[in-house]
Amino acid sequence: MVLLPVVALGGCALPRSGPSARDFARADADRSIQLIEATMADAAATRQAGPAGFDPAWRLEAAATFSAIGVGDQLTVVLFERDGLNVFAAGPDGSSRFEGVAVDAAGMIQLPYIGRVHVAGLTPIEARAAILRPLRRLALSSDVTVVVTDRRSETVTVQGDVSKPGPVSLSQQLSRLSAILGVAAPTTANIELATVTVRRDGRNATVRLSDLYDVPQDDIALKGGDMVIVRSAPGAVNVLGAAGVQGRVRITKRNYSVVDAVGDARGLNDSLASPASVYVMQLGAGGNAPAANPRVYHFDFRNPAQIAVAAAFAVQDGDAILISNAPFAQSHKVLSTFSGVLTTARSATALTP
Repeated sequence: MVLLPVVALGGCALPRSGPSARDFARADADRSIQLIEATMADAAATRQAGPAGFDPAWRLEAAATFSAIGVGDQLTVVLFERDGLNVFAAGPDGSSRFEGVAVDAAGMIQLPYIGRVHVAGLTPIEARAAILRPLRRLALSSDVTVVVTDRRSETVTVQGDVSKPGPVSLSQQLSRLSAILGVAAPTTANIELATVTVRRDGRNATVRLSDLYDVPQDDIALKGGDMVIVRSAPGAVNVLGAAGVQGRVRITKRNYSVVDAVGDARGLNDSLASPASVYVMQLGAGGNAPAANPRVYHFDFRNPAQIAVAAAFAVQDGDAILISNAPFAQSHKVLSTFSGVLTTARSATALTP
């Protein structure tokens, strides 16, 4: 005698790829989630207008002329001495060169025999005159040239997703935001989503990196002490359930939608999915605080109007899209399992003497 295993005919007894529409309704009833029928108004609330951009005053501010010497600057001072005490060692051209002369915190430089000279706030021409006054006590015929070789008084700091973070000295050629970013070399893989923040005098302002090159007014002149922060946040959405491919789907553009994510996951699985039961659970930056019940939006992909809502509904990094199994898929599993059991039973019966 052959004993046949007992098969549970209920669809819920078999494995499935995600929660069913009934499970979502039950979770809403016990208030563990907030189940919402998605509308175009909900979709509009998810779409981000983008950063506000830079303050108009920042846009109008002219680039610095970089004419004055500042604290921290490095100078090259060249002295020419004639008919004096010959206190300076002269090179082949008859000049004495002092390179890397730093302007200290008091705005002074130190030169041999001449002593301390205040140069901060002066142009190189004015600094020349300031050095000549004490120099002429040592040489009857003398001259000086002053060149700023490293303008450390006017630096900005670049941080974030760049290949060359750190301080960058401003100059006539490197005075605007785009030029500084050209030196720092952003490493973002998606320029459409990357942002650039400028921090100045305790205030922050942010633009999208792509907008910076499209809106010339946002290519602002930087000031010494500014901090530039590049952030790349492409993120990903988790697509689960009866999708063509389950897993993390990378956000590739601004206002990436439910339809975009489902499309990138190769759509709904024809043999498993219930088009009437597509859900978005807001778990990312656009969702609730951790203590609140998650908002879950329901979409019925059988309805063209609902597909339009899904195409306008933007998802955020960390959100989850769940596609429920169709009821017939579970029934099919039951029938397939039952058919397999019957086939086994027939084979066992045939083998029984």
